[in-house]
Amino acid sequence: MPRVLAQSSSFGDLQGYWGSQYVTNLAERGIIGGFPDGSFQPNGEITRAQFAAIAVKAFNLPSGNSARNFRDVPANYWAAPAILAVSNSGLVTGFPDGSFRPEERITRAQALVILSKALGNNTNANPDGLNAYGDRQAVPEWAMDSVARAANAGIIVNFPNTNQINPNNLATRGEVAGLVYQTLVKLGDGNFAPINIGLNNSVTPAPTPPPLSGLVIDRMETNSNPRQPLREGDDLMIRVYGTPGATASFELDGLNQNRSLTMQEVQSGIYETTYRIGRGDRQINARPVITFSRSGQNSVSRQFNRAIAINPDNSGDPNNSGNSGNIGYTLRPEITNFINNDVIRLPDNLIGQTLPGANVEVKMEALRTVMGMLNISQNVFQATVRADQNGQFIVYIPQVNGESGTMYQVRMTATQGDQAQSSELLLQQE
Repeated sequence: MPRVLAQSSSFGDLQGYWGSQYVTNLAERGIIGGFPDGSFQPNGEITRAQFAAIAVKAFNLPSGNSARNFRDVPANYWAAPAILAVSNSGLVTGFPDGSFRPEERITRAQALVILSKALGNNTNANPDGLNAYGDRQAVPEWAMDSVARAANAGIIVNFPNTNQINPNNLATRGEVAGLVYQTLVKLGDGNFAPINIGLNNSVTPAPTPPPLSGLVIDRMETNSNPRQPLREGDDLMIRVYGTPGATASFELDGLNQNRSLTMQEVQSGIYETTYRIGRGDRQINARPVITFSRSGQNSVSRQFNRAIAINPDNSGDPNNSGNSGNIGYTLRPEITNFINNDVIRLPDNLIGQTLPGANVEVKMEALRTVMGMLNISQNVFQATVRADQNGQFIVYIPQVNGESGTMYQVRMTATQGDQAQSSELLLQQE
């Protein structure tokens, strides 16, 4: 599946909508998106193809390598990769005639059948769970077990009549957001806090399995400038936001492993530390790693998503001989003159760093959103360059057909011998 760009969670038509919290939370994580005019259209109906696109992102489904084709899903259809993924996973199947019917609207019962499959063993099909709903007789026989599983799991969302399933009504985009959100909560995804809007409070769901760790690292910040390397004597400041009351530590990839620094909790849930760059420190693409730990819980770690250049032209040799060899280099290619989500005016050069003499294959794809659901890609540029003796490479990106605001995904793969490492970068056309 192509990378999904997280879209704005501030939709112009959600004010006063009962399920706005569901939509906003999913949108912030790139699971569901809006439309180019800034709307979400929560009361709009949803198709099988659109639901497939959401399921792939929500449940992180692999694309698979099946050659199965549905007769009504062309290879260039916008949701073909998502349909293949949900088909391979068994969440959504086709019809006996070999069709998928991607543009067919789905009912709430059909949506619950899919989500009950995603729940797996996290619930049961005891029909007594439907007793809390006044319209249980309206549930189609083919969907009875699945809807019962959904009821027992406590994921059925309906507003304002929470004691109704409305199984034969066409599902809306807002309702699907609520159903998917509750499914993720039931699956123990610690990124989603419980929300009770639209739930039938008389239903007692089975206990939700605890997440692997109650510790969360929300975001990380540094004082480094990706276009200005840090030098000897500079202070690298790290600030992290996350679970209050944790023990936080910091390691700098390639430099201070096995002697991590303890971070201080300067405010509730805010941790800071400072690392002074030494003469012998040298790393082209260092990446801070933060670890949270607490007694009785699994520790959690997170790596900073942007590389930091440290003394790139200093080998650490007191005589400054310049004979640095490969000290501090890593094969993973990093762009040093742009950061993720930067604006680029084409044509322009991408300047990067990797191992000296490595070959770097660069592919650039234009991304676009179809029906507010899925970013599909079109290859617009490809080239292979060789890094110089200092590990630097330059790629000239020509003018390509694209409107202002077009997002480009740049994929880079550096190879040397039998080793290969990759990285990605998102850029926006000015």
